Formats: sequence, C-alpha cells, structure tokens
Amino acid sequence: MQWAQEQQPIIHSTADKLLVQAFAGTGKTTTLVGYATQHSSVKMLYLCYNKSVELAARGRFPRRNVVCKTAHGLAYAVYGSQYATKQTNNLRLTDIARAINTQDWELVRDVLSTLNNFMASADDELGRVHFPRFQGQRMLTSAQERFLNNALNVAKTIWNRMIDLQDTAVSITHDAYLKLYQLSKPDLSERFNAILLDEGQDVNPVIADIVKIQRVRKVAVGDPHQQIYRFRGAEDALNSDWMADAERHYLTQSFRFGPAVAHVANIILFYKGETRKLQGLGCNTLVKRALPEELPHRTFIHRTVTGVIENALQLVASNPKIFWVGGIDSYSLRDLEDLYLFSRNRNHEVHNRRLLRDYRDFSQYVEIAEVSQDTEMLRSIKIITAYPDLPQRIQTLRSRSVDNELDATVTLTTGHKAKGLEWDFVSLYDDFSADPLSPDIDQGRKDDELNLMYVAVTRGMKILALNSMVLSIMQRYVDARTSALQPQKSRA
Repeated sequence: MQWAQEQQPIIHSTADKLLVQAFAGTGKTTTLVGYATQHSSVKMLYLCYNKSVELAARGRFPRRNVVCKTAHGLAYAVYGSQYATKQTNNLRLTDIARAINTQDWELVRDVLSTLNNFMASADDELGRVHFPRFQGQRMLTSAQERFLNNALNVAKTIWNRMIDLQDTAVSITHDAYLKLYQLSKPDLSERFNAILLDEGQDVNPVIADIVKIQRVRKVAVGDPHQQIYRFRGAEDALNSDWMADAERHYLTQSFRFGPAVAHVANIILFYKGETRKLQGLGCNTLVKRALPEELPHRTFIHRTVTGVIENALQLVASNPKIFWVGGIDSYSLRDLEDLYLFSRNRNHEVHNRRLLRDYRDFSQYVEIAEVSQDTEMLRSIKIITAYPDLPQRIQTLRSRSVDNELDATVTLTTGHKAKGLEWDFVSLYDDFSADPLSPDIDQGRKDDELNLMYVAVTRGMKILALNSMVLSIMQRYVDARTSALQPQKSRA
C-alpha cells in the first residue's frame, strides 16, 4: 500500500511513546493498521471505546499480533463475569431511593452523581472530590457540611453493596466492575508488548489510568477537537502528563471531503485557537443552506435526542424509510410511550412495570424531575406534552423504520452517535441552540459545543447543508476578518 507522507514516519516509528493527532477523516485507523502490520513481531492490544468499533477493528487489524478489546471487555473477563446475575446498565434515582429508604430526592441525586463521578475517576477511594454540588465553594455552612458528609457515607454504603456479590438488592453497573478492574492495578505486560489507544481525546480517567500504569509501548491516537464526552468525565489523554514526552505526529489530510467542508471546519477550529489547517483533499463537496429535494437519501445530524425525535415526528408526513443510527430503541421511544400512558392514567398498558413501581403517579414523576433537575426526565415530559397523539405517531415511525441503511431514504442521528461515520448528503438540524461564541459561556462549554459542531460538519462527503448556528459563526468570522482589514485599507 502507498502511504501518504504524513503516515510514513508514524508507521515506521519505534518510539516507546507515540502520539498521533489525527484530524477528522485523515485515516487514523488505516494508519494504525499500517503500524501494526509494520511491527508484526510486537504483540499489541488495540483498546477501543465501544463494541461496534471493536468488531469493525477485528476485520481490519492483523490477527497474528493484534487483539481488539474494549476496556469493559478486559474488565468483564476478570470481574464482570462474577457479577453476571446482578448487572444493570445504570443506576436510577429510584434505585438509590429504595436502597436507602428515602424520599429526599435532592440527597438521592447527589449520591448518584457522587457514585458516577467516583466510578469515572482514577481515584482509589470515594471522597469529597467526587461530590459535585459544593465544588468551587470555599466555605460550607454547618448544614452543608452535615449534608455532604451524610451523602458521602450513603454513597460509600451503596458502592459497597454494589460490589457485594451476596447483596442482590443493589445491582452493579458496567462502569462499577471496570472501576474494580482499575483498582486492581492490572499488569497487561504479560500478554502484550504495546497498547494502541484509540480516541485518546475522549478517554475515561479509569481507562487512562489502566493504560498509564502499563510497562509497555504506548501509542495514543485521536483528535482533541473531537472530544465530545467531557460531560461523562472523559479526559484528553493526548495532552496528559504521562504522554508529554511522546514522539508526536499529525495527520491533517482528509480524503473524506473537499476544500469547502475543510474551510467550514477550519473556521470552527479557529475559534478554538487551532493554527494547523485541516486539508480537504477529497471530492469537491458542496456546502449549502439546504439539501436538494430530489436526493435518494439524506442524513440529519442533531444536537440532542429530543431534536432527533422532533424531526422524526415532523418527517412522518412524507412517508420516509428511516434508519436510526444506534437503533430506534436507543432513542427512548418505548420509554416515552410508557410515560405518555402513565401520564394519562392508562397504567395497565404500560410495558415497563418498573415505572409503576418507582413512581406513585405522574405528578410524583414531574416533582422528582423538577427537584432533581434530571435532564432525561425533563426532556421526556416536554415531548409528551407537545404531542398529545404521541403513541400513534411513534407507531407510524416504527412502521417506517428499516434495519438496513441501504434501504433508507432518511438517516437520523445525534452528533455524538455520528462520530466516526460519514454520509454523502448531510444536513445539520437546527437544535444546536447554544452559541459557543457567546461571552456568557464558559471555556469548557464553548469547547464542547465547537467540538460537536466540528464533528457534525466533517461527516458530509458530497453535500453539506449548514444550520443557522454554523452559518452565524461563519458570518462572524467573515465580519471579523473584514473589520481587521479596514484600518489597513484606510492607511493605504
């Protein structure tokens, strides 16, 4: 295979620490495959972020020297399998409330947040640093101090019950057995000589710590501008202290799209302070305000799950064949149906009986949502209020859904689910409501929103239709450049 000039030094590198910043669509996985093939005598672990990536990677990497695994997959073999009878995807507010027999939903929310923060951290013990509400507050009142100490004690109790094999009343999450694996300080050097860490910009601190302590060659690949999971506690391993002395390379040439999309992406990156330019060397992708009507297929990328559902409900009238990235059930439609029925006192029609066990009635559900400010619950309330005929609309959506994207006329996805994917004709939905250039937005939120926009705009290969927020950012960029040139023209 003919390797690009940027790829060759990466593939042939023998550095103990190798760091590759790969801009969108620049072939990072292809480069890693080349690296693994070049170093065929080195036993490698390709550590990826989800099962679908693992399965795809198995078909690309040489099997003679590369094992493809998720961190949860590594942890499951050691710890997760022991807890097979008491596993759950996540703990709910009502799980905590039932375990400690309380209706104090403020306490319950803080306990759950504290547990999630601890499980996502690299820390050995659960403590004050994991309690979110009073962080940044220098002095606490005596009442706040008592509340914090009580919440920490409760969180520690729940954690101990989660990891107790005999206590079946409190389930264990996948993140919990991954945390146990990290706490055990596993030594992977007996099986591997190198670790290839994919998506290094969005690594859970738990996973980062597992990689950090290994005494093997480390190759971290990713793009800091595609860090979109910071809200889950992800950190940028590419800029971590333990990779500071790594041999560093860049992949800037994208053959996914042409110069026009690269120009849009570079404007977004400009507002992040990026000085390197993404090069669009693919076909001459068109950038428009809207996609042409006659296209055989189009993809909508949304900021939120709510946006996906709202758009889907609007599209029903045109009888599309819809492919949902991640599957239709990942967009909480079944839960929405149940909540709708629950709100109408049609409890006998509710499929998920847990809803009936957890909440006395719909008014209590609303009360808990408002007190805890649970975003999922509040979002669900908004949707069932907006669509009084919701079950009929959802039934139509299900009948119009297809399992094979090749059969679809419309693909729906969020920006987060779209990461790593690409389509010919892409339209950005108008639910990117947070203005990342607003003076009122903090730096972390600004970067999060710009990163998600960057991911979204770099998915299109032939035609990209921009939403109003991206168009506004581009216009402000042009205005700023024009204004900067005015004094020069005046002097001339």
